[in-house]
Amino acid sequence: MRSLIVDDDDIGRLMLATFLEDFGPCDQAENGQQALDLIDAATAEGNSYNLICLDIVMPVMDGTTTLRGIRERDQKQGGRTKVFMISACSSPEDIQDAFFEGDCDDYVVKPFQREAVSQMLQRHKLI
Repeated sequence: MRSLIVDDDDIGRLMLATFLEDFGPCDQAENGQQALDLIDAATAEGNSYNLICLDIVMPVMDGTTTLRGIRERDQKQGGRTKVFMISACSSPEDIQDAFFEGDCDDYVVKPFQREAVSQMLQRHKLI
């Protein structure tokens, strides 16, 4: 499983990367624009991401805008990348926005629990 973590929080990004690296290569980006650049490069190499973990609140380009860019790329390529939104926001409204307006596949509340992420990966048949 090749994954990409997009989060402006260095510590959170490193913690999640340490966990996901057990399942395959894991790249990191600090903002949405960096993420879209990495996604485009991976696609050009024929080595697309299986999972993208995407923070909602980031500088340069936020997670919701980034997710729209990911879905536009998916539509052009005829596929669908699994996207888990990651955020310290846990209100029902934030979660609803991520799913229905953002079209994400799942939602991880920070600080994440390894077991919860593992269950999500299994539920989405990524591991």
